[in-house]
Amino acid sequence: MNTALSFSFPAPIELHFGAGKLSILHTLPMPGRKALLAISNGRSVRTNGALDRTIAELEQAGVEHIIFDGIQANPTKENVEAGAELAVREGCDFVVALGGGSVMDAAKTIAMKAVNPGRLWDYAMSGTGGRKPVEVEPLPWI
Repeated sequence: MNTALSFSFPAPIELHFGAGKLSILHTLPMPGRKALLAISNGRSVRTNGALDRTIAELEQAGVEHIIFDGIQANPTKENVEAGAELAVREGCDFVVALGGGSVMDAAKTIAMKAVNPGRLWDYAMSGTGGRKPVEVEPLPWI
């Protein structure tokens, strides 16, 4: 009996989790035509084949991509701003996060910063942050 955890969870986004779920990426509706593919500055997604598999899935879905591999284990504002600048420069209309929590968090923030003006710190709600509300809906992200 296969006891591996596997599920889909719509609320209000659709979450696919479990072994083999990467292989269905090409069947899902894509929110754009060109993705910023955000990965860490480590080697794991390259050596375990996940990056190549993700690229193949995006290509099968007819989506162009550009790789941003500048996210470190504890992402900095410089990591996020560099990713957002690349997304804008390359004309990306959505973001794909491939990795763990740091990559996912950075990718969501890159999606916000790519379409909103000013510095990233303008939007921070604590400390010396500018507490500025997000003006433009972030790019979609996967």
